[in-house]
Order: sequence, then C-alpha cells, then structure tokens
Amino acid sequence: MNWQHTAYAYPMVFAAVVAGVLSAYAVQFVRRRGRNPTVVSFAVLTAAVAFWTATTAVKLFLVDPGAKLLAYKLLHVGAMTAAPTFFVFALAYTDRRELLDRHVVASLYVVPAVFLAVLFVNPLELGYTGWELSTVDGVAVLSVADGPVSVFGLVYGFVLLFLGLGIIGQYALELDRPYRTQATLLIVGMLVPSVVAALELTHTPPLAGGVNLIPASLAVPSVTFGIAVYRYKLLDILPLAYATAGAHSADGLVVLDADGVVVHVNDHVRPLLGTGDPLLGRPASEALPNYGDLDDDLDGEHSSCDVLVEGERYVELTRIPLDRAGDPLGWVVSVRDVTPRKHYELALESRNDELEVLNRIVRHDIRNDMQLVTAYIDIVLEHEPLSDEARSQLETALRRALNTVDLTDVLGQLMRATNDDERRRHLDVGATLREAVEDVREGHPNATFAVADLPSATVSANDLLDSVFVNVLKNAVVHSDRDEPSVAVSAAADDGRVTVRIADDGPGISDEQKSVVFGKGAKGLESPGTGTGLYLVETIVTNFGGTVHIEDNEPRGSVFVIELPLAAVEAADRPDSVD
Repeated sequence: MNWQHTAYAYPMVFAAVVAGVLSAYAVQFVRRRGRNPTVVSFAVLTAAVAFWTATTAVKLFLVDPGAKLLAYKLLHVGAMTAAPTFFVFALAYTDRRELLDRHVVASLYVVPAVFLAVLFVNPLELGYTGWELSTVDGVAVLSVADGPVSVFGLVYGFVLLFLGLGIIGQYALELDRPYRTQATLLIVGMLVPSVVAALELTHTPPLAGGVNLIPASLAVPSVTFGIAVYRYKLLDILPLAYATAGAHSADGLVVLDADGVVVHVNDHVRPLLGTGDPLLGRPASEALPNYGDLDDDLDGEHSSCDVLVEGERYVELTRIPLDRAGDPLGWVVSVRDVTPRKHYELALESRNDELEVLNRIVRHDIRNDMQLVTAYIDIVLEHEPLSDEARSQLETALRRALNTVDLTDVLGQLMRATNDDERRRHLDVGATLREAVEDVREGHPNATFAVADLPSATVSANDLLDSVFVNVLKNAVVHSDRDEPSVAVSAAADDGRVTVRIADDGPGISDEQKSVVFGKGAKGLESPGTGTGLYLVETIVTNFGGTVHIEDNEPRGSVFVIELPLAAVEAADRPDSVD
C-alpha cells in the first residue's frame, strides 16, 4: 500500500491524539467515580472526534483510490456520531435530565445509522453520486459528490450541533466566572469547526476546493475541551445545574470551591444578607457573616447557624458539602430568611425565662405559707385538747399541706428535668442508689429495704438521678397494702447500659395500668397515673437517654426497671487508674 506525506494531516493527528487522551481520561473518570450522563457523553463525543480525525489523517496519507474511498466511509462513523453525541452532552451538561430518556437518546442516532448504511452500500447512488482522485499542491486527494441521503445527514448533523450550542450558550449567560469561562470554551471550540464546515460545504474562499479542513479544525475544540477539563474542572462540578436550581429558588445560594472561595451566587443572596458588596472571588469567611460558626459544627454533614444581618432580621446559613466518590469539590451554602421563626423562638425563650422566675417565686411563697400552716397545725395537735373528729380533720389538713410542699418540690424538679442547660456530670449509679435508699428508709422506718451488691456503673446525669430513685422507692412503700412493706433493690451493668431493678411486695399493677402509670399519652400532671412522682421519673430518665418500665414481681408486687446508658469514662477519670 502506497503512502504520501502531507502537512495537512498533522492538525488531524494532533486532534486525534488530544481527543483520544480526553476520552481515555473520561472513561477512567467513570471507572473511579461511577456513571454520569455528562461524563459518559463526553467520553463518547471525544472518542468519536478521535476516530473521525484519525481516519481522515489516514485517508490523506493513503494514495490508493480504493483505500481512500474506504477511509472516507469510515471517517463518517465518527463524524455522524459526533453531532448527536454533542447534543446529548449539551442536555446533560445543562442538567436537562428529563430529556435524556434512553428512547429519546436512541432516536437521535437513527438518522446517522441509516446514513452510514446507505453510504457503505450506496444503493441507487443515494450515498454519493461519484468520486474522483485529483492532486492539490502535490497531494493526492479524493473528491466525493454527495448523494441526497448524505446531504440530509449533513443537515441533520448541523441542526443538532447548533441546537447543542444554543442550549449551552443560553445557560452560559447565567454563570459567573470561572464557570462562564468553562461554557465559553465549549462554545468557541465547537463554533470553529462549524464555521469551517460551512465555508467548505458552500465552497466559500479561501476554503473552496482542495483538502477538506473540517477534521483539521477539530484540533481547536480538542484544545478548548482539554482546557475546560483540566483547568476549569468540567467533569468535576456541574455549575450549570446549580445555576438552574438557584435561579428558581427563593433562597440565596452560594457555591464555594474546595478552597472556600465564592465562585457563584444567585440573585437572592445580596438582598438577604443586606449587602451590596461583591461576593465573587472572596473567601467565604469574609463574604458570609458568622461563617466560622458553620466550621465549628462541620463533621462531614451539613451544618447550619442563625445570623442577625441587619436590624432585627435573621437569616439561616446552611452549608452542604459537595463531593463525588469521597473527593471534596466544594460546598453549597443556602441563605434563608428565618426572621419570623427566630422572633418566635426569642419570644418563647423570653416567656420561658419569665415562667421560670414566676415558678420559683410561686413555689417559694407556697412553701413558706405551707410551712407556716403545718407548724401551726403541729402546735395545735400537740398542745390543745381536741375531740377525735377535730384531730382527724387537722391531721387530714396536715397531710394535704405536706403534700402541697412535696408538690412544689416535684414542680421544681420537673422544670430542671426539662431544662437542657442543666449541667450533667459523671455519677455512680450504685452510690446514688444507696443514698436514695437511706433517705427513704429514714422517712419510712416501717419498711424493709434489701440492697444487693451494686456495681460501680457511671452514667452522664445530674442531681435529678437521686430524685428518680427516691420517687420509685417512695412509690413502692406508699402504695403498699402491707403494714411492713418490703423492697428489694439490685443493679447490673452490661452491653453499655446499667439496669436498676426496684421490686416491691405490694398489690401490683395491672397490665392496663402499666401503659399509663407514668402519664404516657396524657398531658403532664393531669395524667391518670399513680401521681406526679412517676411522671417525673419517666421525664428525667428519658432526658438522660434511658427507659423505665414495669414488670410483675413474684409472688406479688411490681418491679420498676430503670435502664440508663453508661457514660464513656476516660482512663484518667476512673477510680482505679494509675498515674
């Protein structure tokens, strides 16, 4: 087979090499990070360009007419594949995924498939009407007269090409640098061969006749696409998708690159932040107020914070990391006006503070008054001669007064139990449980308490843990139907939890009452349970991350089971640690 040398083939060889490298890079990208319509269509597009330019270069190097004609037919495999693939790439790049149905995409390749079949067989000269070998500048070139199907195929390819350019061009206007530059590189790269093709096909000087330079002009998009991929992260980030979403969102959207620099904002950001200063190109720490609060909370997931921006207006900043297959690409920060919600939260917080103060004052006054009432009743009971009926009535009044004092204690403990600011520390369950038993034993000398060996189990809690045990122990004694109640106390630590069991020999609790005894499903102190003490028990245990339930005791009575998560204690904090 004879070969000839020509400089016209060098741009085509260059374009083939660059396009081949880009296609291989895209294929490797898919293997590492998974399939993506943009990357897959880019890989097919660059592969088609590489095949197109490589076979055109081979056609130029060949001298034999038959071989040149075969190469001419083969190069159209790449040429006719490139146009619909570029259109698919434009749809994927601009996030028009709803149009990327496999049936729609397949239909785009029907015309190229028919064209290629007709070109290779050439029935009734529908593909080409003739061909001839001529010499241009000492180079043997093949000139082919297009048939009607070839003309239709060329028009079809141009239509898809310009549709793709129009789609990208429309969205390029919505982008900020560097992404506008990225889209511009794609447009310029495809415009150059489009213009050359128009001049070639219309026989417009200086490209009238001679060597077909359309494949040679593909060196330009090969270079611009390469710059877009390697310099402007064409395959790593889809800014057009972000711009599209941002344009239709009422929230402000800020896109940051991996260095935390603002690279894109939508139109809502500056009004929400109350600033007219430019944000693009600035570090997020300078462009966004209180951005450091997001850094403090960031743990690989999204984080948010509320910011006072002007007057009494608040916005919420939410930062969401952008990554692909574990590789960080940047962040999206949403800016949302939350002024009504924040004002409500502040008003609620203020009201809670006022209620807390009022609660303390009322409880203080009630306790003082009740202590005075109980003191006078005690004096009357001890020093005044009373009838049996009067003494019974005064003793009833004394019990009610003492119950009122206990109620104020419970209310105070409930306020503390629901206060997230109540400081917690590491407490030993065994030691706390023993102290609670001693406290209840002093107030109820008629009761018997059997305490098993208690483990040294540490939990994260506060002083309210003692209230839990005291209330359950008192409940076991007060609601017993025996003159001398018996209570058994045990505990065990296993599987990251400590389980406390307080068993009594009282009348027991029916299965129906077990589900409501803690006031579950009822409104606080109005619950149909056995009293405010058990409602308090469940509230405190739940806030500590634990659970409480009731089991039947044998042969009679109930067992209150309290489970609490063990705290992670550093070695230096353990009693048996050695320095």
